[in-house]
Amino acid sequence: ALITTFGDIFPGAVVVEAGVGSGALSLYLLRAIGAQGRLHSFERRQEFAEIAQANVRTSFGHHPENWTVTIGDLQERLASVVESGSVDRVVLDMLAPWECVEQVSQALAPGGLFIGYVATVTQLSRLTEELRGSGNFNEPEAFESMTRDWHLQGLAVRPEHRMIGHTGFIVIARRLAPGT
Repeated sequence: ALITTFGDIFPGAVVVEAGVGSGALSLYLLRAIGAQGRLHSFERRQEFAEIAQANVRTSFGHHPENWTVTIGDLQERLASVVESGSVDRVVLDMLAPWECVEQVSQALAPGGLFIGYVATVTQLSRLTEELRGSGNFNEPEAFESMTRDWHLQGLAVRPEHRMIGHTGFIVIARRLAPGT
């Protein structure tokens, strides 16, 4: 929800995602872009791509015509799948998204958004520094995403005593026009 909202994923958008995993994010991206949009998904592992495709087929009842899944590294395959400057949004949920910044900046249209999801502070630092260093993006913004359950019983309304939490960081940067 945070990725689709803060990433401003809109109906008709052309979106690239990498790190497909189970396909859960793909489902939400497909819903957000609608039938007029286009989703290009990249996954390194064949078995993950198959799981994601099966989950999307189960959810939609068919394989959406506006969704392609490419097996392989985004860095190596992106330029052969999308035209330079033709992508509205790029969503990376992968181990080393900083390795893809150059290729992503070529694919994104000026004004397009980069959205990265990382799990560690070290990844957060490397990604934001790579975005800054490229000279192709505005100042990256980052925030942490956490969920905390609450105990709701009569007047005893308080956070749960124990929290099994997973935290993650979302990084957003806007593609600048060349020469800006």
